[in-house]
Amino acid sequence: MPRSAHRTTREQAAFFCGGHNPSTSWLAAAGAIADARAQGAKLVVVDPRHAGFAVKADRWLQVRPGTDGAVALAIAGVMVAEGWFDIEFVREWTNGPFLVREDDGILLRADALATGGEAADFVAWDERRGALVRYDPQARRYHEPPIQLALSGKFLIAGREGPIACRPAFDHFAALCCALPLERAAATAGVEAEAIRETAYLLWHHRPVAHFAWTGIEQHTNATQTTRALAILHALTGSIDEPGGNVHLAPVPVNDVSGIELRKPGQWRKALGRAERPLGPAVEGWVTSDDLYSAVLRGEPYRVRGLVGLGANLVLSHAGATRGAEALGALEFHVQTDLYLTPTAAFADIVLPIASAWEREGLCVGFRLDQTANELVQFRPALVAPRGEARADIDVVFDLAVRLGLAEHFWNGDVEAGLDHHLAPSGVTLAMLRREPRGIRVPLQTAYRKYRQVGFATPSGKLEIFSPALQAIGQPPLPEYREPAHSWARHPDLAQQYPLVLTSAKTPLYCHSQHRNLAPLRRLLPDPLLDINPATAACHGIGAGDWVAIVTPQGRARARAGLTAGLAEGIVAAQHGWWQACAVLDLPGYDPLGPDGANINLVIGNEAFDPVSGAAPHRSYRCRVERLADAHCCRVGARWRDGAHASEGDGVPQAVGGWDAVLPFRTSRASQQVNRTRLHDQGSAFPVVAPLAPQAKPAR
Repeated sequence: MPRSAHRTTREQAAFFCGGHNPSTSWLAAAGAIADARAQGAKLVVVDPRHAGFAVKADRWLQVRPGTDGAVALAIAGVMVAEGWFDIEFVREWTNGPFLVREDDGILLRADALATGGEAADFVAWDERRGALVRYDPQARRYHEPPIQLALSGKFLIAGREGPIACRPAFDHFAALCCALPLERAAATAGVEAEAIRETAYLLWHHRPVAHFAWTGIEQHTNATQTTRALAILHALTGSIDEPGGNVHLAPVPVNDVSGIELRKPGQWRKALGRAERPLGPAVEGWVTSDDLYSAVLRGEPYRVRGLVGLGANLVLSHAGATRGAEALGALEFHVQTDLYLTPTAAFADIVLPIASAWEREGLCVGFRLDQTANELVQFRPALVAPRGEARADIDVVFDLAVRLGLAEHFWNGDVEAGLDHHLAPSGVTLAMLRREPRGIRVPLQTAYRKYRQVGFATPSGKLEIFSPALQAIGQPPLPEYREPAHSWARHPDLAQQYPLVLTSAKTPLYCHSQHRNLAPLRRLLPDPLLDINPATAACHGIGAGDWVAIVTPQGRARARAGLTAGLAEGIVAAQHGWWQACAVLDLPGYDPLGPDGANINLVIGNEAFDPVSGAAPHRSYRCRVERLADAHCCRVGARWRDGAHASEGDGVPQAVGGWDAVLPFRTSRASQQVNRTRLHDQGSAFPVVAPLAPQAKPAR
């Protein structure tokens, strides 16, 4: 997510929040925005929900989920048409001036010129000189300093094989914006055309602009191009690495302890999903859950047989929960660490109890909010001792590494030695931090406009409005708007059966799939909630507080209807993460894999995803809602509420942590024994599971 490193308090400043509500996910940033607002800063919020800063925004754009890209292009179109953009930044620091061939749509290279040149060099037109200039991406400079590069127009360039018709890349971007007229973009997104025009005016006339975006943008099947459209829009304001804009903060110097140097040559190319999405998260070693499931279940591109999960609750937090459960059940060996026996941990062969944040120490180098915060290094002490056999994740990892013969790479199992090595360049040690629990400040100086010295971290060194890398893998080089994969526009045949748009949002009371077993929080939000507009609810015979079924092509889940005029008609917003019971309040848990449960990711499928990033449609799916007559049907498996109970036949707890639901477990747990050490009270009993002597797994 882009971070604003320095927030000016001048009146001419603005914040742009797209798909991000810092009020629920980054409270320090929310406080800073509120302070700047009090001193005159403007605020634009793009969000389907009238929540958080949308309530106080100078301009709130209530978009239909997944249409943010259309709005970004429309705003940019107004800015370009009116001349409300930083033309010098676009000329000097983007690839907007690079010429694009009209015959094949790729960037013109110097070796195609009649005069010849390097195959790697790009070509632009200097309209003051009336001549071509070549750009060397290796040296990151033009061969001759240009006077005024053209951003629009048609040029007939003398080529080796005849004339080549070209236009600047920025001209193509402007045409892309014009191809989505303001009124059509407004109708697509469900906002007023005048609101888009006013937003363009506000962003240009109240610079610099700090741009925030997060999962509300990134959890759609068109996420990559939407993110690019917003990034280019922000670039048009000239606010990149400017005081008051988005700045790369000076970091506290530390040693890299990621272990990247241990990776064998070519090993990263085996990352799941890289062949299908060569510019996706696999490039950095990240794996999407869907790619993991394919490797486990189908052996594509190779069979994944084991999994070590460090706290991730895949069954509750990722789309395609049914397929996820099938994959977890098919693993030959699965180790899971967590505070509770989550639905994901319930599939594991070995479950290791982990200390909570208050039961372990924690190092934080830099707090990212602004330069002052980023100078702070803090080592947080444990507030209480861990319960039972719970340990910190880092202790588990280090000990496991030693037992696997990797001690030399893990400081012989000495965690403190590893952390001191990490901190060494900063001049700070753990001993110093322990004496100063409030933290130690490392003085830093942030430089602005760093791209003027080093360029941008792209192949060309320019901010790439036109992306040759995307074009090379068959994706549009410009941020074209495409409807979400599950929209009515792309599936009109399903509009009658599934007439509503299903999105989701985080509740500030709970952290993802945690904490619903805590009575003080559960009192405030006792049941899973589905926000719905009163008019939409009335059309479906639904009243406030009614239990409803959320039905999609993937299945059903349950929630209570919460009527709100802050959500547009035809849109419903659910919450993810519901499974835990709260014994103190006698409130039930929910089966994460059954139609009587409340797992929203059970009904969101991963059959379509973003072609570049692999993002699943968590925020834009299709559904219908049905009123449920029997409210009691949501109280699932109450017999499991009182703690850890062994399932019949295999001696393994079916429900721990106050979870009422009953999961389908493996057919055999012969390789395990259970020591029921209660680690936490009030519905959070945890079984410590240790392996017995190795025994053959049942055939699968």
